[in-house]
Parts: sequence; structure tokens; C-alpha cells
Amino acid sequence: MIKITEIIRSLIENSNVTLATCNQNNVPNCCVIACVKVINDKQLLFTDNYFNKTRSNLENNKNVSLATCSADGNQAYQLKGTAQIFTEGEYKEMVDNMECNQGLAHKAAVLVSVTEIWDLADPKLICSEKL
Repeated sequence: MIKITEIIRSLIENSNVTLATCNQNNVPNCCVIACVKVINDKQLLFTDNYFNKTRSNLENNKNVSLATCSADGNQAYQLKGTAQIFTEGEYKEMVDNMECNQGLAHKAAVLVSVTEIWDLADPKLICSEKL
């Protein structure tokens, strides 16, 4: 069962997160997202402020991977899951109101439902849930 722990939540919400996507030809792309909110034990929300290739990739392939780590590298995690894009509604309103998005484009909200969490500092699968 998936559970984003408080340690992982803190890293995600207080560090930069790298988001990896692939296009329909399996060409990878990654970007850094600085404004991410964990909304429950299994989902996180971030904003499309300046996505280009990333947005196109998300529209064609919903599978994503995210990584974050502490400044000293002693804590590092990878989260895999599926993404949904929202240009209106509850999730879009949430990103519109995020303090870290003030003054930015916030074109869409991206909700990720996490299916795996990996410990990268002590390489092992922490939890997995197939959708």
C-alpha cells in the first residue's frame, strides 16, 4: 500500500523535485519543479507554469517519475505514478492559490497518483501499488 511518509512529504515540499516524462516515441525529458504539494498519502499536485515538451509528453503518456533528495544526499526518493492534467476545477483552483505560484503562469494543475516509492539512498522499493 502506498504511503507518502512525513519525511518524504517534507523533502517533496521543501526541495526541488525532478519530473521525468517520455513522449510517444519513448524519448525521455526531465525538468525541475519547485512548487509541489502532497495532498494525501498517495497523491501530489504541482503546476504547469512553463511546460513545453513536458506538457506534450503528459498529454500523450501519463506515466511519470519524480525524484527528490536532501541537500546532503542522505535522503533521496523516487516516486513513480500516473499523471492527470486539469485546466479547471478543484485542482486548478488549488494551484492557483498556492503561494509559491504567485506571479507565475499556472496554466494547469498536474495530479500524480503514486504507484511506487523507492529509497534511492539505500536502494530498495519501499512500497508499490498497481493501478
